[in-house]
This record gives sequence, C-alpha cells and structure tokens, in this order.
Amino acid sequence: MRALALLALLPLLTLHSAEQPTRQIRIDANGFESREQDIAKVCLSAISELQKYCPGLPAENVVIQHGNKNPITLFQRNPQGEIVVRLNTGKTFWSQYAYQVAHEICHVHCGFREGPRENLWFEESICETASLFCLRAMAKTWQTKPPSPNWVSYAPALTKYADEVIAKRTYKAEFETKGPVKFFRDHEPEFRSNATDRQLNGAIALALLPFFEDKPARWAAVRWLNATARPENETFGAYLKRWEKNTPPEHKETVRGIQNLFGL
Repeated sequence: MRALALLALLPLLTLHSAEQPTRQIRIDANGFESREQDIAKVCLSAISELQKYCPGLPAENVVIQHGNKNPITLFQRNPQGEIVVRLNTGKTFWSQYAYQVAHEICHVHCGFREGPRENLWFEESICETASLFCLRAMAKTWQTKPPSPNWVSYAPALTKYADEVIAKRTYKAEFETKGPVKFFRDHEPEFRSNATDRQLNGAIALALLPFFEDKPARWAAVRWLNATARPENETFGAYLKRWEKNTPPEHKETVRGIQNLFGL
C-alpha cells in the first residue's frame, strides 16, 4: 500500500506520494452549511481511499463546490486552472459527501474526455463502484484512524449508507438472477442510449465492487480508460480491447478480468 501524506493545512489539501506529483484539493464551503475544515477532512478521507491505489496520476488541481443539481465534474477548468467538482449535499451528511466526491474524483482518475457516449455508461459504472468502495474502506479506516477523534462512532454509518444504496438498486434482484453477462446483453440498448442511468450503473457496480475489493491495486488501471479517443459506434468489446491496449503490462490483468466478467 502506497503511503499518503497530508502536506498542507486544511482546507487546502495536498495529496502526494513518492510516485506521483502533488495534487491540491481546495474546498469552497459556500452553500454547504457546514464547517470548511470538516468538509475537507471528509473529502480527503474518501479521496485517499481511492488514490492510494492509483500511483502515477497526473497532477491536477481540484476545487470542490456546492451545487444545486446532480453532482458533476466540470473539465472545462475555471480561471484558476482547477477542475471543478460540484456536490449536491450539505450540513453534516458525511456519508453523502463521501459517496459523491468519490464518484466525481474517479472521473478525474479516469481522465474523462468528450466524445461518443455509447460506452460512457461503463465509466459511470466504474465511478459508482468507487463510491461504494470508498465508503466501505472509510468505515474500516475510521474505526481506528478517523479524521477527527470524535468521529470514530460514525464509522458504522458509512457502511450502512453503502449497504442501503446497494439494497435499493432497482435492478438488484434481476442482476443477481442473470449475472453481468446476460444482464448487460438484455439492457445493452439502454446502456448505450443513456450513460447516466444510475440504476443500471448501480447494477453493474454490484459486479465490479467485489472485483476491486478483492484486489484494490486494480484501481490503478482506470487511469488509462480514456487514454485514446472513443470512435463512433464502437462496440463494448472493442472499447475494452482499446483500454487493454492502452494499459501498461502490469495492469492488463485488470482489464482482462473485466472482459471476463462480461463474457468478452
């Protein structure tokens, strides 16, 4: 496990490891109705659970803001050169902060780029998986090393939030009956026409979550998900093959494992 150090005082956070350049996470607390330093601690905790398995990421500066619509990552940088992440939560709903910021930071890790959207559903599903992964990992971390000493009792709430999200998935029973191969084939037109159907994305996350929890180092492969542009009308199988081709040899096993999950 790669070490992470907090190199700057909150609320300007700096994530750094020996194998990757510095990344700064800035908190704009306006609209959250919560203390800036508390928001920073929760967001850093969630981000760290993912980033420690993703060495060698490009340096990116990110500002986390409050938004009134669905959470979103804006890749058209602001005047400060930052990627803007907007979360639709507030007050002390720490599980919701963690869930949303993990999803959006995963898009940053994936190197999101504009292009044809037929296979964008897979990146959205990866990011939904990241939300659940980070919540469950945070719950373990907070049992012994919470961001604030008085938050140790909140650790079970992180697990409960993740469990409730999973239990409420519309397609959970169908997915568990069919498995990822048949489920994807039966719903492929819907996936390709609507990348952000959270219920469909969430069903795929049910397959991806144990895959990444079994070997968290697999998260490193997502850095190359968008290394090259998506061509028009690309099949999902071709999409995964292109990802495999772009991925360094030490991470190709991850992509091949996902291909196997989908019978490709």
